[in-house]
Amino acid sequence: MSLDVKNNNLEILEEFNVTVFVATLKRLHLHWKVRPSSEYKFQIYTPALEYFHFNGYLNGDDVWGNLPNVVESVIRIKDCDSINDYAKRVWVLMGKLYNVVLMELSTVTALILCHGSNHENNPTFHNLSSLKFCGDIWHEWYAWQAVRLLLCRAPKLQTLVFERSFLHGSNLDNLNPCLEEPLDVPECMSSHLTTCLYKGFMGVENEMELVMQILKAARVLKTMKITSHSDLDPRNKPSVRMKLRKFQRSSQNCQIAFDEGHFT
Repeated sequence: MSLDVKNNNLEILEEFNVTVFVATLKRLHLHWKVRPSSEYKFQIYTPALEYFHFNGYLNGDDVWGNLPNVVESVIRIKDCDSINDYAKRVWVLMGKLYNVVLMELSTVTALILCHGSNHENNPTFHNLSSLKFCGDIWHEWYAWQAVRLLLCRAPKLQTLVFERSFLHGSNLDNLNPCLEEPLDVPECMSSHLTTCLYKGFMGVENEMELVMQILKAARVLKTMKITSHSDLDPRNKPSVRMKLRKFQRSSQNCQIAFDEGHFT
């Protein structure tokens, strides 16, 4: 059994409630537009849920039941002005997905989580094997901090994916809330992460920095496959390829593939 809740009309309501109590529900897709000022309450009780897709704004009064059987999730959180308290709400939702195996996060969601990274008891995803970041990576955002934060919570991660796509950007004032760079390497990068894919690569500085950090930290990485964005000028591809070739790699067995070219 599956359920899709998609309604743009909620944006005009000042007050409403959404309740999903279906014990046998397997798939749930929630996509709505609401104003942060709206007074609403969302309640969910779906203990058999296996797939969960959430795209929208989180309210402080949301009630999330346990989701022990969710193995695949897509989380795209809309941002807000009061980021620190909001980040706590997002981490509460993430904690309900503790058994997830496949997870996709928007880059805005990753940034919000980074704002709440100093709070205690943030969840660890022991079963997570594939993590995908979808969206844009802004020029002023040092993305490695947010990516690394999630990698530290996924000790058995095997596959890491980035996909550049057009999603609503961030309105947050502070795009780099994590000021200090920890020295330790995430556990997954020492022993489990073997594959990294980057789809829609433009070759800009912050993307290069992200790839460089991954290659430097991933000790058992076998494949770094990078596919360029359609907007990347073909005349710039040779210089991008040359920069990638020069990056330090911790894994001696790592092969980099950039579009049609491969090099070790």
